[in-house]
Amino acid sequence: MSRICELTGKSAKVANSRSHSNIATKRTQNVNLQTVRIGGRKFRVAARTKRTLVKLAKYYTGELQSKKQKKIARTAERAKKQAV
Repeated sequence: MSRICELTGKSAKVANSRSHSNIATKRTQNVNLQTVRIGGRKFRVAARTKRTLVKLAKYYTGELQSKKQKKIARTAERAKKQAV
């Protein structure tokens, strides 16, 4: 199985490993893949993608407010304080 995120296509990068004497050796930085179930199907996605999916799920279920909703709530709270 290749180490590629199935949703975003993110894959391993090549970097240098540095020794104490500063000698460069090639190494790979693999993607942190996590298994996630979406709609009854398993996907291997990057940890960053998983965080984004959780955030979007909260947004669409109403647990997380958008910037506009936060601004409206803040102005309503200020108006309530001034009225009292």
